[in-house]
Amino acid sequence: MFEYFWIPAFAFAATIISILLVRPIAIAADLVDRPGGRKRHAGVIPLVGGIAITIALALMTAAFVRPLGNYSALLGGIFLLVMVGMMDDLRGISPMIRLAVQFFAAILMTSWGGVYLSSLGDLLGHREIILADWSIPLTLLAALAVVNAMNMSDGLDGLAGGLAFFMFAWFAVIAGYIDNLMAQRICLIFCGAILGFLVFNLPQGLRSNRLRIFLGDAGSLTLGYGIVWFSVQLSQGQYNSGKSVPPAVILWIVGFLLIDLLAVVARRVISGRNPLSADRTHLHHILLRMNARPGLTVGFILVSNAMLGLIGIAAWRVGVPDSVLFLAFLALTAAHLMIMHNAARFLRRGRRWFSRRQKQ
Repeated sequence: MFEYFWIPAFAFAATIISILLVRPIAIAADLVDRPGGRKRHAGVIPLVGGIAITIALALMTAAFVRPLGNYSALLGGIFLLVMVGMMDDLRGISPMIRLAVQFFAAILMTSWGGVYLSSLGDLLGHREIILADWSIPLTLLAALAVVNAMNMSDGLDGLAGGLAFFMFAWFAVIAGYIDNLMAQRICLIFCGAILGFLVFNLPQGLRSNRLRIFLGDAGSLTLGYGIVWFSVQLSQGQYNSGKSVPPAVILWIVGFLLIDLLAVVARRVISGRNPLSADRTHLHHILLRMNARPGLTVGFILVSNAMLGLIGIAAWRVGVPDSVLFLAFLALTAAHLMIMHNAARFLRRGRRWFSRRQKQ
């Protein structure tokens, strides 16, 4: 029971201390986010969340995870992404350079860490889908997708951090079920560190404006990398003494990231734009344009994603077949795509609904 409380508690404290120490340094070094363009926050906000989380992760893994084994590759990839994220936050780098570094970090996971998809489970109800020569290419593609999806989700206070917290919490639950205690410890460290960051990044009214910070690219890339690492590791039996969770369950845990990414990319491609370009067509942008309060928007998305993870894990534990879970996830994705395709209509209705609610 020690790790269930004290490990995340230590990580929580380490993150808070790191933020208080690094924040003034970031302001002096101009590692800050200024309003303008798509950025509509007020004031100059330090981009130190990812740095503090990484410091806490390094300290806590050194203290509680021995030997590190292939988790050295996890930390190596995270440090690489933190560095490129800091450079992007400070000076700005081209999307291609950032994508190339993400690709190299994914290679570290597959080649140095030896963590890659070998099976997709019995998604179609006939037999297990073995990837063979497609293992590493599909893992690299999945890594790039999840890392960038997490980066794109960082649009409101508490959103990216809250999503990551629930995902790592569900990963810790799964790791306990399949007796991978080392993975469980690291996921708990992530949970504690993210909670420490959220103290300074909750929606307005729930945190101090004076000490407000942002995650920054360093943080969103780091969290995305950790999510894809444990998504792969926990779903493949060779890393867990033959035990694993079906990959279809992982889809439900990271559901919001994947569904929102697919919807946004599809809309951009249909409209003839670069799928990696930035815009305001994510679900949280749609909800804000429906006059929903930022705190309500964040709460709705976090609760929804937490419930998706609960449904996936509960269905797995009661023996629902992989194929049923997969088809249900596809149906949910199709419903979301249809709603987003008709976003303008829902915007009009949503504005009227929220306006009536606010007048009551």
